[in-house]
Amino acid sequence: MSKSKKLSSLQLFILTFGLTTGSSILDLPGAMAQTAREDAWIASLFSLIINLIMVVLCLVLSRLYPGQTLFEILESVLGRWLGKALSLIYLFYFLILTSALLGDLGTFVTTEVMPETPIEAIKIIFLIVIVISAYKGIVILARLSELLFPWLVLLLTLLILALVPQTNWTHIRPILEDGLGPVMSAGIQAAMFQEPIVLMGLLPLVKQPGKQARAFLGGTVVGGLTLFVLTLLSVLVLGIEQTSNSNYPVFILAKAINIGNILQRVEGMLITIWIMTFFIKISLLFLLILQNFQTVFSLKRTTYLIFPLAVLLFVFASNIYINLIYLIHMVQTVWWKFAAIHLVFLPLLVCLIALIRHKRTATAAKS
Repeated sequence: MSKSKKLSSLQLFILTFGLTTGSSILDLPGAMAQTAREDAWIASLFSLIINLIMVVLCLVLSRLYPGQTLFEILESVLGRWLGKALSLIYLFYFLILTSALLGDLGTFVTTEVMPETPIEAIKIIFLIVIVISAYKGIVILARLSELLFPWLVLLLTLLILALVPQTNWTHIRPILEDGLGPVMSAGIQAAMFQEPIVLMGLLPLVKQPGKQARAFLGGTVVGGLTLFVLTLLSVLVLGIEQTSNSNYPVFILAKAINIGNILQRVEGMLITIWIMTFFIKISLLFLLILQNFQTVFSLKRTTYLIFPLAVLLFVFASNIYINLIYLIHMVQTVWWKFAAIHLVFLPLLVCLIALIRHKRTATAAKS
């Protein structure tokens, strides 16, 4: 991935929004409702706060080592060999994450949209699109995202406005009946599906470094508020029982839209929104994995790795994503802890080491 300054702050904002929402539009409202019940909307706000903390960690590291990607920063802070070892750990994490997302896509399409289509066909078709995106590079992906974003905003706005008349505010009562424990638990689990650390591979490419933080934080806030609104509407319209018992409550929301018996069954609108954001997220992850390979193994180019990586992801997705019940159990018991290591604890440790090294360097320079 070339380091020439080719991305605008607006493109970074849009890519951040796509990464934040991604698969979360469909999956997270139901998952949070299972844990936080009527307070799922509060959990989504708590999740946003955690995401902002993770973004600040990424920005601090980026400011300490300007112009460097995540994997280059790891080598600068920890040394060549330890940094490469940690980069390989991140490589494994990103491979597992991307494969799980690909499996999630296949499961949703084959269960809710095209039940007679083999799941392997859905994965292969989407992988072909991702491979094309990887060959074209991050600049084309950013421009495409910029082109899709107005339509994404329009469809989301229409979806939300169509649902407002069906809200029932008694569905969110009682508030905080079980205290903050379930809310915090649901918020932490949800936050581990946002992965803002992925954008550290793009920060050096932004033309205006001074606007990096604003675009990064802005995209995270807007994406988080979008998830908050959809979670709140899920509870207000469907009620807590239907929301918590559904794997894709927002999809059911779209089916529930009925304005004057004229505007009905607009779930295709939601599928379009989800496919757009999902494409942005998984394409960014794919490019980050290639960037990881390039940094760790000092490769001049990675184009010859694109097709083998796609095949590897297909194999991983078929073995990791066994079924939806297995995934839900894994998410609630294992995944969020596994993700927290890579998204919170390791970046925090690296950030503390970097700050200590910079402080010692500054002290030595003064003396």
